[in-house]
Amino acid sequence: LVKQCTAMIEAGKMFSSTSGAFVLGVRDLANYFSDDNLVSDNTKVSASLNRFAQAMSEMLKYFNILMDQAHRSVCKNLNSLIKNDIKKVKETKKLFEKISDDMDTALNRNSQAPKSKIQECEEAHNTLTATRSCFAHTSLDYVFQINVLNSKKRFDILDTMLSFMHAQSTFFHQGHDLFQDLETTYMKEIAGQVEELSSKAKIEMKEMEERHTLVQKK
Repeated sequence: LVKQCTAMIEAGKMFSSTSGAFVLGVRDLANYFSDDNLVSDNTKVSASLNRFAQAMSEMLKYFNILMDQAHRSVCKNLNSLIKNDIKKVKETKKLFEKISDDMDTALNRNSQAPKSKIQECEEAHNTLTATRSCFAHTSLDYVFQINVLNSKKRFDILDTMLSFMHAQSTFFHQGHDLFQDLETTYMKEIAGQVEELSSKAKIEMKEMEERHTLVQKK
């Protein structure tokens, strides 16, 4: 999941970069129309394009914040769980496996010690007693850490995803509020201007056709 989140963030950076270039293209187009400010229609088009570019820039800011929160809430939290808690359990597992091998060795040595050699039997028994005690403590510690990890990972993972879903919710609310305001106060007006410009273009085209007809008659 951490790798997938990292890949998502990298793709998000690429999306942000290309989208930013697109916004700059829209601004360049607005400048193209603003150069001829003697024509009122050009001024309207330039202003509208700049307004749209501004809205898209705001959305990109919200998106970049979302990607930053994905990094902080998902990648960092889960990496912390992996590097600290899971790593600790893995290290204890290695210790448990080692003491298990030592326990097997001590049991075999104790069972194979010749009863005729009292000192060797005592040494084998003492080694077995010490190893058994160490094995018992290590086993308890290993089981304890597994149980703690299982409880903690449920909380951490769910809390991490809840935090990210809140970030998603904020992102879409911000976008909705931005475009709701844009639509109610501006986009309807632009739609009217589009119809007006379209009608003007048709009229101008018709006038040009009539002028061609006049030239042909002459």
